Amino acid sequence: MNNRKEILKLILKLNLILGFYNLYLYSQEFLLFNLIVGSLNIGVWVFFRDLKILTLK
Repeated sequence: MNNRKEILKLILKLNLILGFYNLYLYSQEFLLFNLIVGSLNIGVWVFFRDLKILTLK
């Protein structure tokens, strides 16, 4: 149970890092794809950073 929470925390941190990296790529190359993916990755981190929302069984 505790191992699943740690894995989920790492996945959320990875989403945040990838989101910032995609926004950086958008600022360099102006590809709309990078903006959308970066925004979605950061959005996942924002809405799921509180693990009380998720019920892990």
